[in-house]
Amino acid sequence: MINPHPGLPPRGKVHQNSLSPLGPVCRSGSAGRETGKGVISYMLKTCLFSLAFCGFIFAPEATAQDTEAFKPSGKPEARIFTTMSSTFADGESHTKFDIGRAYFGYNYNFSRSLSGRVVYDVADPGAGKLKFTGMLKFAYLRYQTDKLTVTGGMIPLPEYDQGDRKWGYRYVYKPFHDEYGFGTAADLGLSAAYNIASWISADVTLVNGEGYKLVETDSTFKAAAGITLIPVKGFYLRSYFDNMTKNSINQQTLEIIAGYDYKLFSLSAAYNFRKNQSMIGGRNYQGFTVNATAFVSKKIKLYGRYDYLTSVIMGSDPDPWNIAKDGQLIIAGAEFALSPGVNISPNFQGWNPAGSGLPFLTRFSISLDLKI
Repeated sequence: MINPHPGLPPRGKVHQNSLSPLGPVCRSGSAGRETGKGVISYMLKTCLFSLAFCGFIFAPEATAQDTEAFKPSGKPEARIFTTMSSTFADGESHTKFDIGRAYFGYNYNFSRSLSGRVVYDVADPGAGKLKFTGMLKFAYLRYQTDKLTVTGGMIPLPEYDQGDRKWGYRYVYKPFHDEYGFGTAADLGLSAAYNIASWISADVTLVNGEGYKLVETDSTFKAAAGITLIPVKGFYLRSYFDNMTKNSINQQTLEIIAGYDYKLFSLSAAYNFRKNQSMIGGRNYQGFTVNATAFVSKKIKLYGRYDYLTSVIMGSDPDPWNIAKDGQLIIAGAEFALSPGVNISPNFQGWNPAGSGLPFLTRFSISLDLKI
């Protein structure tokens, strides 16, 4: 029998509760959260709103010449991820064409420092019978100067943006941070980033913590802070920490990213740790990812990635609590720039599950990134 879900092991020969990141994964929504009034959350909230207030109040006024030269304008945006793939597991295979997701939006610059953006995301919800459903991905207002950036609304989260840039091939596979549930791409809230010097910047964020697929169900917030260092040209180092509190249990996330960019290649590695996943004490997991890109020419790149994810054993359970999703991922591929905004990538993906007796899953894909 051919497996109708190519990212999951075939039924019968493989335990049907095992999950693979090669296929759609339904992430369960967060339960209701109570108001978190911890010291960390309070301090970050105060700092965030202070930065935002100072940025708007003390921003330099535009001169008459600047006002005349600048004309408010906007432009539409669209981006589509599509794939043809064949997945093999335990002697069976499944081949399909698929549209991973499609983004449609609009950017508008009100002034040199004030802009807005709305993006609608059409993708597989990962639950129910619907193949595609639309949702609001981004809807924010941004104030930006050379030093300060303040963003409010349904905002792109700094921790996601950093990991996404260092990976660079989201149309092939999600970045580590998002794929394994350490965070989401967007959330409702406010963020502020400040360039302290050319080699150091800091950012703070206060969001609902529900992600962009769920509305806020309570008054609990996620408070986060990050710092980015560029000590020498080409070298990048970032640390990030966030906290949410419910029933005196703190769900916390730590992320450390290091990268090096050179004219012939780029290297990046990241470590993530989550404490008390879903506000359940002792439910911890962690992992790391390493990826590299070689620039063969202006239009050709070779890339590779390795992920490792593991979780702890809770109480008297024989296996780690997240054994169904623990494992190792290998990706290798090439990217060809057919024209500006059009990239195609033949690639190999392999998933080695941590659970004993589960087969190695293999996928060969041709992925297309179309940006308009």
